[in-house]
Amino acid sequence: MSNTWLNSGSREGVNTSTFVMIKPRGLSHWPLIKKRIEATAPIARTGLVFVTRELIEQHYAEHAGKEWFVQLTDYFVGRYVLAIEVLAAPEVIRKIIGTTNPQDPVNKNTVRGLVNSLTPDDTTTVAYTKGIDNLIHGADSEEAAKREIDLWFNHPVPPTPAYLCLMNRKVALEGDCVSPLIGIDFDLSNSMTLASHITDILEALPWNKRWSQFGEKIPALLVGGVPALQIIAVQYLTTLTGKSFEICWIDHTDGAPKSVELQSVKKRARRHRDDL
Repeated sequence: MSNTWLNSGSREGVNTSTFVMIKPRGLSHWPLIKKRIEATAPIARTGLVFVTRELIEQHYAEHAGKEWFVQLTDYFVGRYVLAIEVLAAPEVIRKIIGTTNPQDPVNKNTVRGLVNSLTPDDTTTVAYTKGIDNLIHGADSEEAAKREIDLWFNHPVPPTPAYLCLMNRKVALEGDCVSPLIGIDFDLSNSMTLASHITDILEALPWNKRWSQFGEKIPALLVGGVPALQIIAVQYLTTLTGKSFEICWIDHTDGAPKSVELQSVKKRARRHRDDL
């Protein structure tokens, strides 16, 4: 399955690619980051990855043994990042990413410059390297890019979960549940930006190709929270995979998932819109 939403930049004349990782905090700023990257070079593919300790320690292996290595890796474990292959030389993309400290004056027009309003004025470079999220990582050489592309795109895809949670907040649910949108702040003031942001993230799920195949198990979709987000996500996944998903929400009387009709979710969304 191709990343249909990506720009159609040609590989002609491009003989190398590089790796970019959107860090957990950066996922909320993906529309702006994507725009900045695509203004410079085509995006070849993306993948939303759940970070294990083994994976992030391999990624940052060059820093193993440093006093802040554990704090750095701890920050990522159990969270999601967006892995990206960009058709450009590493130095081209690192130039638009900016230096490690977002508050460096040279970062005014860089991706990391976006983080200035998110952190205290006295934050140091060391603080960022120890785990404060500066939004984005870019490979620093062609050798590193090849290694990181292989690491993040070629690791085994986990089994299909029982539930795919489409809320951006934590839910108390026992069992096998994946929450790829958790912690992401979506712009609810612009419907086009909202739709693009949600679909970009869902397009990068590792199971999409598997779910599109005949006879493959698909998860139940757990909805709740922001109605507009839920409708866009459900309809997009249905179109993307060609499958009809069971839709559930949490029954607050016993905390268990309960099947609901999509029409009920749409009615709730309309009521929410009318109340605004």
